[in-house]
Amino acid sequence: MDIQLSFGSSTSLAPAGFVTAMDYAASQLGALITDPVTVSIAVSWNDAVFGEGGPNMGQYSYATVAAALQAHASTPAGIEAAANLPAVDPTGTGLLWVSDAQAEALGLMTGSAGPGQDGAVTFGSAGGTAMLDFSTTGTSVPANQYDFVSIAEHELTHALGRVDANSGAPQFIMDLYKYAAPGTLQTNGTNVTYISIDGGATALDTLSASSDLSDWAASAGNDAFTAYANPGVLNTISSADMTLMSALGFNVLCFMAGTRIATPEGETAVESLAIGDEVLSLFHGRQRIKWIGISHYDGRFLRGNHLMLPVCIKAGALGDGVPARELRVSPGHGILAGAGLVPAWRLVNGVSVTQAGSVERVSYYHIELAAHDVVFAQNCPAESYLDIGERQKFHNAAGFEALYPGEQAAPVACMARLEDGFGLRDAQAAVNTRAGIAPVAEVAGVLRGALEVAGPQVVAGWALCEACPEVPVELLVLAGGEVVARVLANGYRADVRAAGFGSGCCGFAVALPAGVRGTISVCRALDGAQVGVGGEVARVA
Repeated sequence: MDIQLSFGSSTSLAPAGFVTAMDYAASQLGALITDPVTVSIAVSWNDAVFGEGGPNMGQYSYATVAAALQAHASTPAGIEAAANLPAVDPTGTGLLWVSDAQAEALGLMTGSAGPGQDGAVTFGSAGGTAMLDFSTTGTSVPANQYDFVSIAEHELTHALGRVDANSGAPQFIMDLYKYAAPGTLQTNGTNVTYISIDGGATALDTLSASSDLSDWAASAGNDAFTAYANPGVLNTISSADMTLMSALGFNVLCFMAGTRIATPEGETAVESLAIGDEVLSLFHGRQRIKWIGISHYDGRFLRGNHLMLPVCIKAGALGDGVPARELRVSPGHGILAGAGLVPAWRLVNGVSVTQAGSVERVSYYHIELAAHDVVFAQNCPAESYLDIGERQKFHNAAGFEALYPGEQAAPVACMARLEDGFGLRDAQAAVNTRAGIAPVAEVAGVLRGALEVAGPQVVAGWALCEACPEVPVELLVLAGGEVVARVLANGYRADVRAAGFGSGCCGFAVALPAGVRGTISVCRALDGAQVGVGGEVARVA
């Protein structure tokens, strides 16, 4: 979502850092919500208030809104919420108020109403009593200041449509998920109310009974959607917040949490699994979970990091019903494609497999089994965890040591990992073809690169064509003028990427046959252009 902010003249009175923090909050929410629409929100400054926000709205029939929610939902949370909407119109009038942002996302309205016309937010210092921290990079908030970014996110989501009726019959989409008890919608705003996307059976979280009743109660903790902000606290958007926004009609990146894993009893959300539970695997059938690695990251530390930002594999990207629903994984997670396990980020093509440029917050779950295997996530074959020395990246790594003290089993992979070579190219080509992406032929442009290792056992280096740096170069390895190997320059090289050569996927390495004699050289198969010996990547940026 492209959230465009329209700053009014009053914002010139705001403290330094206000505009930057507002832009940051809008960009974080825009990255979180994947709907390809533009929303324009008016921003003003009024020292008498602390934070206020609301949407511009229109009315639509309950039947129309329910159908749009069901047709639009693509995330696990959105699909479940839409499937549990009241079967009988609960409004009493037949109409619901829908924010302009929701209407655009759901296809009920085409285009933004105009600059600053989809909603409005106002901020201030509560009569000079509140000191605001406008930092967009800090990990803590000064004890006497309020985290402004979370306040901005709070009010911006109100402007997007996170609003409800205080009492009475449902008037807004959010009211369709407010429950007093299982199967009973809450219509009395003074009573304890909770949000549920499964008909009231499970509480997502409890709503406040004072102040703004569309916010979480204080029990939600350090959450950007709670009713009251506290000084010295860094608030973030939680998984409950993302689930709520999904239910409200937005497609939200709710990475991993909600992903359904195949078990003997059916699909189970990954966050509901526990050590000892059984899952279905490709090579060993039923396997028990040995450990579940969990890692949480605040998005402000991941911006632009393609090796940490989540990858979204759209439904059907790999085959009919594979995955069955959008699957979101960490970029290095191995996905069964072609003849091996391909790191998810190497399948990104911008159409059927995409990668976020930034996120608000992300949580990754990784299941470890007794033997490395392939499990089924949203019906997509994806690897279980294989310990290759990176366990400490998980925030609960100490739990493994407590369960299995001193264990140092050698990792045994269930199948090959395709990180370079012709197998990776073939896997990528199959995914791209299915997405309707035409192949791009290699051309004989200027060849850049370096032959860095020239035997005796291995030949390695990097090579790319300046005219098409993302098309892998096929190379011939020669010994004494005779071709002894072919190799594709498509392995990842962080140093080449840092030097400014596209994605950096242009490295190569190949083992030389035994008994090779003569001077080693490498040339492009297309035209015989030579890959130079040595050279520093940094100097050819």
